[in-house]
Amino acid sequence: MDKKILNKRGMLLASEVLKIVLAVICIVFLVYLLFSIYYANSNAQNQKEAQSTVGRIGDIISRLNNGAIASESIPDVTPVSWNFVSFVGSQQKPNLCAGADCLCICDTPSTILGIITIHSQISQCDSTGACIAVQNLKSFGTFGIKSVSNGGTTVNITKAGKMIEVLN
Repeated sequence: MDKKILNKRGMLLASEVLKIVLAVICIVFLVYLLFSIYYANSNAQNQKEAQSTVGRIGDIISRLNNGAIASESIPDVTPVSWNFVSFVGSQQKPNLCAGADCLCICDTPSTILGIITIHSQISQCDSTGACIAVQNLKSFGTFGIKSVSNGGTTVNITKAGKMIEVLN
């Protein structure tokens, strides 16, 4: 009779463990789903901010080319933690540039051992970035956008001769 009681306890324990394992799997799935939704909304908002900033830069460049101004600054550029990247000359460019020299605002790509490759930056610009074709753009490489609490990022756009310069 003692064996029957022990076996029933063992069966009860197995079913409880199975319920706990299934509950943990469901909770992990729900957490993953919530983070995915949040990240998708966050990326969409950052992309809108990047497109807005690129639009402002386009307006400034057209005024520079018309001779209306010699230079202008944009203070506290957004989205924070993204990068300004120039693609000039014969180097590989994102599809958004359509083969022309361009300025892009893109999210920082994932790195391997802290190294950002040009290919990973290009694919990041194509997938979530905002770019504008700029004729006679002077190469400035890459620089990050800092938050206002870290001093912010002010972008200076000037025309030196025929070249358009974008400075941090």
